[in-house]
Amino acid sequence: MIDSESGVLTDPISGNHIVKVCRDQIVKVNSVAQYVAQGLSSGEAVAIIAKPSLRKALVDFLVTQGFDMQSFKDQGQIKFLDAEFLLSSFGIDAEAFEKFVSDPLRIMKLKYDKIRIFGEMVDVLWQKGAYDEAIQLENRWNDLFKKIEFSLLCTYSFSHLDPSTYDEALERICRCHTHHIPLEVSDLSIPSEANELLDSFGLAWKRIIEKFNPLTPVPPPAAPPV
Repeated sequence: MIDSESGVLTDPISGNHIVKVCRDQIVKVNSVAQYVAQGLSSGEAVAIIAKPSLRKALVDFLVTQGFDMQSFKDQGQIKFLDAEFLLSSFGIDAEAFEKFVSDPLRIMKLKYDKIRIFGEMVDVLWQKGAYDEAIQLENRWNDLFKKIEFSLLCTYSFSHLDPSTYDEALERICRCHTHHIPLEVSDLSIPSEANELLDSFGLAWKRIIEKFNPLTPVPPPAAPPV
């Protein structure tokens, strides 16, 4: 896990599995828009797997920035998938993930050299309390990295992280990703009580980074002496 400047949003490399915890929808839209906008501008393919509300907010924002979204769709440079529909259809089933997620990405890869993906499915699961399923889905993405070259951005809603379980929750999330986008100054214009929680969140990340290497399995306990 690497604490990264926000520049990793605009210039990720293949294999980057990025996570950002967002305090609200505005921060999420702004962060994802940075990631998507630079990809489109650089001639990369972009896949957005999100709920309808976020997809609409992203499209509206990008249109205001001068992006001809219909043209990108017509060229096959951008693809939208419904996070809730996919989860309701196949959950985290490996075979269905291959058919409905992996195969469309391979098709995009035939035309575009680089692909960047935004995935909201893990946050949908997390908000429902399906923590094990969210982590299993993160691991599905990590398995896909071994087959296709792409970068992936995930976001988690801060309001659905229980402060009493920060260490456990953050450890599980952290170890699925290669990069963590720290909170920005604009993210901190909120009441002091929330700032304290966000400070605790940052400290928890640092403890986990010191404890584990990214994407490295936990070593088994030592065998008892004989």
